[in-house]
Amino acid sequence: MLLHRRGESERCIAKELKISKNAVHRTIERVHSTGRIKSKFRSGRPRITSKKQDEFIAIISKRDRKLTAPEIRSEVNQSRDNPISLTTVKRRLRDANLFGRVAIRKPLLRPINKKKRLQWARRHESWTIEDWKKVLWTDESKFEIFGSKRRVFVRRSNKEKMLEQCAIPTVKHDGGSVMVWGCVSMTSVGDLIRIDEKMNKEMYKRILEQHAIPSGYRLIGRGFILQQDNDPKHSYKLCREYVEHLQEEENLKNMIWPPQSPDLSPIELLWEELDRNVRQHCPSSKEHMWRLLNECWKNITQETIEKLIQRMPRIVQAVKKSKGGYFDEKAV
Repeated sequence: MLLHRRGESERCIAKELKISKNAVHRTIERVHSTGRIKSKFRSGRPRITSKKQDEFIAIISKRDRKLTAPEIRSEVNQSRDNPISLTTVKRRLRDANLFGRVAIRKPLLRPINKKKRLQWARRHESWTIEDWKKVLWTDESKFEIFGSKRRVFVRRSNKEKMLEQCAIPTVKHDGGSVMVWGCVSMTSVGDLIRIDEKMNKEMYKRILEQHAIPSGYRLIGRGFILQQDNDPKHSYKLCREYVEHLQEEENLKNMIWPPQSPDLSPIELLWEELDRNVRQHCPSSKEHMWRLLNECWKNITQETIEKLIQRMPRIVQAVKKSKGGYFDEKAV
C-alpha cells in the first residue's frame, strides 16, 4: 500500500513485487472497502467426519494392525449414508499418528516363552556391570558370500535407487556361505572357529572342550558364567552332562537362557558388526570370506564390545517392562 500511496500504478507495483496485477488490484480494493490488507479467514470445506468418527477409524486400525486403508474405508462406509474417500481415511490415520510401515520380523513368542523371558529378567535385574563381566557369550552364525540376509543401508536420493553403488548384488543360485562359532566377554573376543560340517552333539562337545571353556578361563577365569542358547544340540545329554560336571566342580556356572531370545544376547549384534566390516572388503569365495572373518574378528575394538555388554541392565529392564514380550532394541 506504501507504493500505491506514492502514486505507483498497479502494473509497476506488480512488476516490483513480482506478483500478478490482479493480486495488486484485489488488495487495493480490499483495503478501500474493509481497511484490512489480509482477506477474511475462510473456514474451508467442512470436515466430512466428526471427532468420534475420526476416533472410530483409529480404533479399527488398532484392532487389526494389518488392515489396509481400503479395508478400513470399506468397514467405515458400511455404517455411513455418505461414504468417505480413501484419501480421507489416510488423512485421519496420519492425524492419529498411525503410519504404514514394514513390520519387523521377530521369533515367535508363545505365552510360555514370554514367561521364561520374564523369569530370566527377574533373575538378573539386580546384576551390575561387574556381574555381566563374568559372562562368556557364545553363538553360531552363518555368513553369506553374496546376498547377505542382514539389512544393508545406503544413503541415496530418490533418483539414485538403481545406481550400482546403491544396490546389493545377488546370485541366482547359492553363492556359498561360511558357518562359524565364536565367543566374547567384556574383556575381549574369544575363539572364532569355522564349521565345515553339520554341527552335531559330538562336534559341539569338542567346541566346548577345546574353545568355549579355554576361552572362558583365559578371558574371565575359573567360575565364569557360560551363556549358550537353546539350540537342541546344546541340551543333548552328552553336552549337558559335560557342562553340569564342570559346574559341580565350580569351574563355571551355566546361565539358564530363555527360548526364542536372540535379541537378549550382545553377540547377536556383534555378528552384525562383523558382517558389516567383512562386506567392506567384498568377499569373493569361502576361503576369502573365512580369512576376512578372522581378520575382522580380531580387530573388533574393546569399545565396541563394552558398548554392547553395558546394555544388558537396560535390556533386562526392557524385558520386564514388556512382560517378556518384544521391545525396541534401538531404544535400549
